[in-house]
Amino acid sequence: MLILKNLISKLSQMNIGLDRYIKFIEYVRGIYRYPTKMLGRNISEDLHRSTDILVIAAHPDDEILGLGATLHRHRKDGDKIMVTYVTNGTAGEGASWKTKVNDSKIIAEVRFNEGLKGLKLLDILERNILCLGYPDAGTHRYLKNIARDLNKLIKKTKPKRIYVHCIEGGHSDHDITSFVVKSVCKKLKFDNVFEWAEYNQIQPLGTRNINFANSRPTNSEVNIIDISDEEYKLKKEMLNCHESQGVVEHYLMGEAIRQAIMEDLEQELLNYSLFPMKRLKPLINIFSKFINDEVTDYNVQNKTDKDRVKVLS
Repeated sequence: MLILKNLISKLSQMNIGLDRYIKFIEYVRGIYRYPTKMLGRNISEDLHRSTDILVIAAHPDDEILGLGATLHRHRKDGDKIMVTYVTNGTAGEGASWKTKVNDSKIIAEVRFNEGLKGLKLLDILERNILCLGYPDAGTHRYLKNIARDLNKLIKKTKPKRIYVHCIEGGHSDHDITSFVVKSVCKKLKFDNVFEWAEYNQIQPLGTRNINFANSRPTNSEVNIIDISDEEYKLKKEMLNCHESQGVVEHYLMGEAIRQAIMEDLEQELLNYSLFPMKRLKPLINIFSKFINDEVTDYNVQNKTDKDRVKVLS
């Protein structure tokens, strides 16, 4: 183990090969072998059911922190909601690639079950809560695989609206998830994508009057949700289900939503992500070529204005 740590330290200092090396270790250990062996993965290959709202969150609890009251209103309006977690949430104090496999499996199961429990309070069916099973804090190593999953998911579920994180430099998985979702939707010509603000260096987790620190101009106004006392109470109950994360104290966190802009996504990620540019650029270049070559055009929107889900205020 000491030799492994020393090697990782040297690779990190050299700023080359670290991610490739870690991905190799993940494969050898048998915890991340796409698509059949991904720790915590919970998604049917023959998924064929439509939804009104598709939420794509990096980790279990993100969807409640950023959208709890918003999703409650969608449910009150009778909208069908599907929530997809991109990662298994196993990072904690040590990433799953260097943790005992059984320990990581337990953590992944706990995180997913907490997600089920929290979303049950919104009457979201268990069969509509999915997990892609990518490594927490390691999504940047699996850009192409995540894109393949989301491409299939969007085509099969035909959502009217998609919610995803914004790119704001708060957590690498949030930024990567946002970048991949918006890249896939751009290629699919699906533009009814909305993003939420969660936390960053300027606005810590739990900020009540939250807004978008990423000031990139968009064609839509920021929708600041006026959360009622009843909704704050519900949000607290949902966050309390995520006992392993201790996030219930942040239940007064506000919610800010805006329509996502799909242009210059690579530059947006480079401008706002905390990843060093030298590390990101090669990943982006490879991913951009993949998107152009392998994600087929498929206009899934084709919705009249009457069919679109309205902005909730």
